[in-house]
Amino acid sequence: MLKGYIMTVPQVYIGEKWFDINDVLNSYQDETCGAVDIFLGIPRSAPEDGEVKELHYEAYESMAEKVIKEIIEEAKEKFGIKHAVVHHRTGIVPVLVPSFLVAVWSGHRQEAFEACRYIVDETKARAPIWKKEVFKTGEESWK
Repeated sequence: MLKGYIMTVPQVYIGEKWFDINDVLNSYQDETCGAVDIFLGIPRSAPEDGEVKELHYEAYESMAEKVIKEIIEEAKEKFGIKHAVVHHRTGIVPVLVPSFLVAVWSGHRQEAFEACRYIVDETKARAPIWKKEVFKTGEESWK
């Protein structure tokens, strides 16, 4: 049975680097996985949000990585997934450039969908990652 890590893409990464989505997808293979669910968070600019120009992310990186690893383990227990990758950028991220990625490998799509949402929501709620919105007007707001 084919199973394991293929490329050197970290499971959890917080930083300015961004990994190619194909490298992420090829970073883990398991014949028992029939589903890979991917979430990409992309900064947007919308009138109802004040027309954002870019986001400035800061993180307590070592703590964020620890918390996210715990969240992945919880998702494995709750949903029976095989593997997950979570990457979050830090630094300045312009609108339309991906800043947050979650990929989940599972035997079936339902578990992958549920676990991916769980990991996204829990990471947003618990990981020490902060963002400052910079608006086209020049105003700024921490979230």
